[in-house]
Amino acid sequence: MDDDISLLERYAAGEREAFDELVRRHQKPLYSMLYRMVSDHDDAADILQKAFVKAFTGLAGFERRSSFKTWLYQIAINLAKNLYRDRSRAAYVPIDDVIIKREPRTLDGLIASENRQLLRKALGGLPEKQRLTLLLRVQENKKFEEIAGIMKCSLGTAKANYHHAVKKLKNIMGERHEGGSGTGIQEPERP
Repeated sequence: MDDDISLLERYAAGEREAFDELVRRHQKPLYSMLYRMVSDHDDAADILQKAFVKAFTGLAGFERRSSFKTWLYQIAINLAKNLYRDRSRAAYVPIDDVIIKREPRTLDGLIASENRQLLRKALGGLPEKQRLTLLLRVQENKKFEEIAGIMKCSLGTAKANYHHAVKKLKNIMGERHEGGSGTGIQEPERP
C-alpha cells in the first residue's frame, strides 16, 4: 500500500507519529486474525504488541518486496506459530477438572456454543498451513494473491491449502452433524 510506504518514509525522516498511524491502521484487523488463530484475547493482544515491536525494531530489514501489511502479517503469524509450538509442549487439564462458569440460557445458545467449540477443535486439527490459509481467506477476507504473499508460497499452493482445509473441515464437521457440515464455509471454485 503506497500510504504505508509513505508513512514508513516519514517515520525514517524522524516523524514518530507516522509509525503510530501505521499501528492504528493495522491493529484491529491484525488483532482479529490473531484472536481467531489463538482463541485467547490476552494471547492475541500479546502477539499483536510483539509483532509491532518486532516490526518497529526491524524496519531496516524490511526489503519492500511485499507490502508493509504483508510483512507485518508474516511477523504476527510467525509469533502465533511460536505460541502454538509452546502450547503443544504444555500440559493439558482433563475435561473433568474444568468448571463451567454459567449455563447458556437457551438450547439454541448451547448448540451454537457447542458448534463453535467443535469448529475450533476441528480448526486446531488441521495442518498449520491449511489452518492459516483458511483463517486468512474466510476470517480476514484476503485474496489468494495476498495469502500467497503472507504465507510465502505460490498462488496455486494457497488455493490448494484452502481447498484441502475446507474439505477436511467439512468431513470433520459432517461426522458430528448428520447430513450437513455445519461449518458455513463454501467449497472453493476450481481454478
